[in-house]
Parts: sequence; C-alpha cells; structure tokens
Amino acid sequence: MHLGCLSAGKAFIREVARTGQTIGTVHTLGALHRGHAELIRRAAVENDVAIVTVYPNKIQLRPGGSYDFNLDEDIWLALRSGATAVISSSDTEMFPPGYRTFVSQGDGHLRLGGRDAYLEEAVTGAIRWICYARPTRSYFGLKDIGQAIMVKRAVADLLLDCEIRFVPTVRYKNGVPISSRLRRFNRSELDEWSCLFTALNDARKAIVGGVSSVKDLVASATSQIKFRHFKLDFVRIVDADNFEDLEQAKLPFIIFGAAAARGLKIFDSIYVPDRDTLVKGPSDIWIDLPE
Repeated sequence: MHLGCLSAGKAFIREVARTGQTIGTVHTLGALHRGHAELIRRAAVENDVAIVTVYPNKIQLRPGGSYDFNLDEDIWLALRSGATAVISSSDTEMFPPGYRTFVSQGDGHLRLGGRDAYLEEAVTGAIRWICYARPTRSYFGLKDIGQAIMVKRAVADLLLDCEIRFVPTVRYKNGVPISSRLRRFNRSELDEWSCLFTALNDARKAIVGGVSSVKDLVASATSQIKFRHFKLDFVRIVDADNFEDLEQAKLPFIIFGAAAARGLKIFDSIYVPDRDTLVKGPSDIWIDLPE
C-alpha cells in the first residue's frame, strides 16, 4: 500500500492505533537499497504493522541540491521487504511557510561528522516522523551511527514512547557498507574504498591487543589507507556518547573515518559499545558484491 500524502498516512496510522496493533517504522530519504531492506524486514518481523516513510528531507541536503531517487522502485523494494505501507510526502507538506523548529543537541553533530554530515537536520527529520507515526519501535542502521545515537537520545529526552532499535550495518564481503552515496561507484572504486573499513577494523583489533593510544592507532590506520579515487579526510576515535575525540581508547567508542570523492563526503565507522563487540567485532551483515 502506498499513501502519497500526510493526511492519508495519518488516517491509516489512526486506524492501526485504534485496533491496538504494534507499529515499526523505517524513515528514509528514498533510493532504498539492501541496507534499508534489512531495517524493513526487522520492522515487519517484530511488529504487527511496518511503515516506511520516503521523503528526501530538504534540510538534510546541501542548499540547492537534489536527491536522486525513484519512488516507484522504492515502494516496490519496501513492500517486497515486508512493509505494510509506504508513506511519501513533499516539501510543501513537510515545510510549509513559517516552519522553524529544529532538534538541537548542542554541537555534538559538528564534533562527529562536521557540517557536511547534516546530522542535526537528519535527527530533526527522524524525530518529526516518529512524532507523526507514533511507532512502537523505530529502526536505524548502525551505518549512520551518529544519527542513530542522536535520535535515541532525542527520543529519551523528549519522553517519546518509542523504542529505538539499532540494526547492524549491511556490508559487501569486501567491507564496503551498502550506501546510497556509493551506488554510482564502480566495482574498482568500491574495492578501493574497502581499505577504509579494513583500517578501522585493524584499529579495533589493535585495541584488543593492548594498544590504547588513539594517536598511535590513528597513525597506524591512516598509513594503511591507499586511495587513488578518494581523498581521505580523517580517521578518528571518539566517545560514543558526546562524540569528543579520545586520547586513550575507552568503551564505548566509535572508530570513524571519512573521505571525499565525486563531490560527496562518505563515511564509515565501527561502533564499539561493549567489550564483547570489541573482542568479536561488529555483528555486520555480509552480502555478495554486485556483478
């Protein structure tokens, strides 16, 4: 089922709520892929109704930028992955004249990914959809770890009755995360990008082996990354709560890297919330590379 405006979606949500069914939501910009499919699958398995929202949040995009997606293809993938309904919207509905409310958590969004990550805008968009859909659970991928952590904090701070569920990153078997930003890159470029994850994961293994100096860990990781088509921006190890750079690796933390190519800033990370994840590695979902 596709509901093409907020009023139609709200009528459906009210009916679901009236019958007492649980709702799981997945909120997207569009251009759905197998990472989104995993979020949707879990929402469908763990709830009576799974709702996917598709809207390329304009405040989350570069000024004057556009977002390339095909709504019909997104609806097909969402329904095939288990969604009960797909709700789409437009700039006119989402940002009427006079709109001025944003969800702020200080400068944490700038500490993690910088201005180009548009984290505050992403969190604002997610929280608006959660307020709209009133889900029992909402699902966020660890690929976008900054957004996932900040949404979970905002839900708690705003006393919203919704459980935020983190879902492991879906990766190709060479380590590259499934990402809308990487969909136009060829196989050779994806193989090159994989060295970032390898370096981040080797840093995790070094911490298990007793190395705690972040300066040494970052230097070692950086030396492993050999890019030709990408330009490395940074490798960092940050506190998973406030996103501040650490001097010594201390749980919980995020090993975080970024690079630029084709006018895009692209991120990868390993979220290490506990000792078990540190030792065993993240519980990522691995799939075959595209032909």
